[in-house]
Amino acid sequence: MRSLRSAVQAGWLLAFALACGSVLAHKGSDAYLEVRQLAPASAPAEATAPATDNFTFLLAVAIRDLDLVVPIDANADARVTWGEARAATPRVLALLNEAARLDVLSGAEPGECRLDWQADGLERRSDGVYFRATALARCPAGQALRLNYALLKKQDSTHRLLVAGRIGGSDLLSTVSPQQGSVLLRPANGDAVGVTAERPQAQTGLAAGRWSALRDYFSLGMHHLLQGYDHLAFLLALVLPLQLSLRRRPRAMFTQARSVGAAVVQTGATAAHAGRDAWLALLRTVTAFTLGHSITLMLATFGWTQASPTWVEPVIALSIAVTALLNLRPVAWIRVDALALLFGLVHGFGFAGLLLEAAAPGGLLPWALAGFNLGVEAGQLTAVLGWVLVSQALAGRPWYDRVVVRGGSALLTLLAAWWFWQRVC
Repeated sequence: MRSLRSAVQAGWLLAFALACGSVLAHKGSDAYLEVRQLAPASAPAEATAPATDNFTFLLAVAIRDLDLVVPIDANADARVTWGEARAATPRVLALLNEAARLDVLSGAEPGECRLDWQADGLERRSDGVYFRATALARCPAGQALRLNYALLKKQDSTHRLLVAGRIGGSDLLSTVSPQQGSVLLRPANGDAVGVTAERPQAQTGLAAGRWSALRDYFSLGMHHLLQGYDHLAFLLALVLPLQLSLRRRPRAMFTQARSVGAAVVQTGATAAHAGRDAWLALLRTVTAFTLGHSITLMLATFGWTQASPTWVEPVIALSIAVTALLNLRPVAWIRVDALALLFGLVHGFGFAGLLLEAAAPGGLLPWALAGFNLGVEAGQLTAVLGWVLVSQALAGRPWYDRVVVRGGSALLTLLAAWWFWQRVC
């Protein structure tokens, strides 16, 4: 009882320590860039100026992220007013001009293809208010273009820029972190890989775009799951009661058990059976959660159904609390795998928010969805495997149920209650 009381007290401390965290605990630090190539303007036949391609850029960065570098919230009251945002705009634009730059890999004159960011107002997304900036660029025709990106490099290692658009007739979809530093927007002679019936080499460019989207969004999905504290907390609540042992009982123990009587042999068989049941329960639970969130992720991404973050986010927190409470007070008729399937449907809407806001081009959306979902599954399996390995030092101990299951469930309940309160207030 003392252990449980200590766990509850530690849970309150943990909850208050996380009070300053983001309300959307699973939503990481993301910025969004849309790139479009403008149709070429007609020029007189005698024009001798070198050919250029014109591009528009639209960048959206969360106010809360910019505040890490530029003190937008001047009075530190956790509320950014329009006046504060307007006063900080010159410093924000100077920051973007330095942190998001274009490079032409060859053939450019000094000063060509430069991004000069201009303020374009504010917009609200699912996780808060974003600062919008636009830029025009005139670059040598057919030359390779690379975007250098270093925003929040020192402040947030989880930050990602999601890039989408269309250049030279080809869909563009990619991601880049400040640590990676740059992303290729267009290869040399990019017009040759446009998706048109007259260009047979377009299939090569299309295949490369699909592979790039699949690869980048696999990484994004895994990253999203592993930094999604509420999704990880839900998984932990599901697997806490399962004593998953990787140990095999030595043959000598069974031989000795047989020599002392059938009752001991029966005990060993019962333990082995319980061990198999735990692994089967893990397989059923993880599969049900995967099925649930995959269904709603697909439906929401393709626009076949919609769900507002207003109710999705609180219910995700509620799913953690309900599952953890059932570990403390089990209900015989509630199956854990059915619970995982039901709440998995809600978590899928939470996953879908990132894909929807990335505005992936239609031609690459299925590949981005497939890569993102596979990445989420890889992150999920990594998290479960990590818990299985960590729990080997605890599984089978006489105090496992009292300290780990009940104490851990009490902590998760308190944390989920705090998240729920944040998301409905």
